[in-house]
Amino acid sequence: MARIRIPGDELTEVITVLARIRDRLERVANLESVGTEDDVGDRALVGGVRSFDGAWRDGHERVRENTDTFREMVEGILENFRKADEETVAALEPE
Repeated sequence: MARIRIPGDELTEVITVLARIRDRLERVANLESVGTEDDVGDRALVGGVRSFDGAWRDGHERVRENTDTFREMVEGILENFRKADEETVAALEPE
């Protein structure tokens, strides 16, 4: 019979790391959080800075969504293997 080794501790650590990544992504800087349009200097650059901020925010949002999805998938894997373990133990216990 083949043995299946599920690295539960490592997967639990992955969940923790993904949560930390998510927290860091929440704290990204943008123009509003670090200054004003006057701080940009040349007024002709304000539109470019705003455009960059928007693209940066959108990119971070996609990464946050992917991080959440991946974390949920890892949590699901762990939960399914926990259930399988419990069912196997219950099936092997004498009645």
